[in-house]
Parts: sequence; C-alpha cells; structure tokens
Amino acid sequence: MRRLLLLLAMIVLAGCCVAPSASSTPLSPLRLPTRIPMTATPTPVNARVYYEAGLVCWQGGDTECALQYFNWAIKINPEFAPAYVARGSVYLAKGWLDLALADADRAIAADPDAASAYALRGEVLRLLGLYTQAAQAFEQAIALDPALEKDMFRSRWLAACASDDSERLLVLSQDYAREYPGDPLRYYYRGWAFISSGRPQLAILILIEGIEDTPDPPALLWFALGHAYMEDNAWQEAVVSLETAGGLIRAGDTSLEIHSEYPLVDFFGEMGRAYLGVGRCADAEMVIEHAIAIGAPDSEYASLLEESRLCMTPEPSPTPYPTTTPESP
Repeated sequence: MRRLLLLLAMIVLAGCCVAPSASSTPLSPLRLPTRIPMTATPTPVNARVYYEAGLVCWQGGDTECALQYFNWAIKINPEFAPAYVARGSVYLAKGWLDLALADADRAIAADPDAASAYALRGEVLRLLGLYTQAAQAFEQAIALDPALEKDMFRSRWLAACASDDSERLLVLSQDYAREYPGDPLRYYYRGWAFISSGRPQLAILILIEGIEDTPDPPALLWFALGHAYMEDNAWQEAVVSLETAGGLIRAGDTSLEIHSEYPLVDFFGEMGRAYLGVGRCADAEMVIEHAIAIGAPDSEYASLLEESRLCMTPEPSPTPYPTTTPESP
C-alpha cells in the first residue's frame, strides 16, 4: 500500500501544477505557514492555494496540517476534485478506510475523469476486501490514464490473488513478462498464476526454471515453489523450498513484500502447513504460534494450530490384558 500512497501523492501533486517541495515556500501570494493557523484567513483565497499548502504539509509529514488545508480547499470549492483525492489519500494512510472511500467517491462525482480518484477508490476497496470492485476501479483508472498501469500493478495483482481470479492473474503475469522480460520475478508471477488455475505441476516446472536461471534467486521464488509443492501434495519438497526461503529472509531478503501485505505472517503460516504435512508437529505448532503472535488472524489459524497440537498427542495404546473381569465358573 505504501507504494500506491506515494503514487497518489505524486498524482495529486501533478494534478494542477508543479507542487513545491517540503522545504520550499508554499505557492501562495499569502506565504502560507507550514503549520496551520487556528482559523482560516478572512481574506478570500482560491481553493487551489489551500490545496497546495496542504500538499506542502503532507510532504513534510504533518498530516493534521494537510487535512486542515484540504478541508478549507473543499469548503471554498466543493467541486475541487484534487482536494478530495489528496484528503482521501491522507485518510488511507491513516487507515480510515470509510472516510477515504467517501472522498474517492466525492472526487469522482466532481470530476468523472479523475484517474487518481479511481486509483484511490480501488485501493480502499481492496483493503476492505471488495476485490472485484477494486479491480474494476483500477481498470477504470488505467483507462483514463494509461501511465498509471505500471505503478498500480502490485495493487492489481494483490486484488486478483485475494479473489483467486486465475484468469486475471494469468493476464497480469503475461503483462509483467512482456514489460520486464529479463526480470526473474516473471517466473513468480507466471508460476503463481498457474497455481491459482489448479496446475501446480506446471507451476513447479516454471519456478524451478526460474531458480536455475537466476544466479541469486529471491526468497519469493522459493516461497512460491514451496506453495506449489504443497498444492501437489509433495510435502517434503515443500519443506525444503520454504526453509530455503526462510534462510534468505533471515539474511535480509524482502521480496515476499511483493506477494503480501503481511509477508512474515504468510511465510510462517505456509511453513506451519508444510511441517504438518511431513508430520513435524512440534515445529508446526511453534511456527504457527509465531504467525499468530505477529498478527495472523485467529479465525484463520486457530484450526491449524489445533491440528498441530492434536498430531502430537499419541494415540491410546490398547492394554495387553482384558479390561473386564472374567466370569466365575
């Protein structure tokens, strides 16, 4: 999400004019302060001036200042779409998804051709779990501004993964391979698309090819290979692949961030499933407990944790002697 927020920031900065840098003087004849005053100036000011001052605050990391200026811009001109997109992007950064969605919709109502508003709407919908609607918003943003396609790729990919939309994943993986023909991550995208479409053996072949063709294959390729092996019930191979990914992660590899908003949670969850598959119950319990401790949802991992604990409970052995008293002659 961080990358899309930066993208939205750049879009709103470029939406009307070249915005000032965080250290420059605000583009305003009033020389607006970098901190908000308690009340708006009584002198009539164009909405764009407040909007630009809000961008200065936002670039400087002062979100409260930014929100106040964006509010004033909207109050002066309720049809000024860039201010809604900017304010909604701040709300998104704060995790206030309902407010961000409302501002995206207001921006679209004010300017139906505002590509950045659709990009904002799509990201909020994705985080709300409305993946099909998110994908539609992303496509609308790209239709209005094709230049957004590259920067929005990850959000579109995550939405398709979350909804298990195998057709969209295949299309996106092909788009990535065409755009970056020499990037080893193209094997991940292609492989994961085939896993999603129910063809793990083909995914395994693609991912192995990628690992063999890459001098230093990233953890993400090993992670995807481990997942493909699990889908093919090759549990020991899955453990080897995931443990290799784990070693790279411990060494500082962050490539799993491409795949997930919560890469370590996903990694330890997959590791737990793989350990269960080979009967390493104590190891499974340990890594699943760790996944929960770092943020895995209990609703998703509770049954897996229970399974790991049950598999360590020995089956009761039959007694070597009768449990009933024999009848007297």
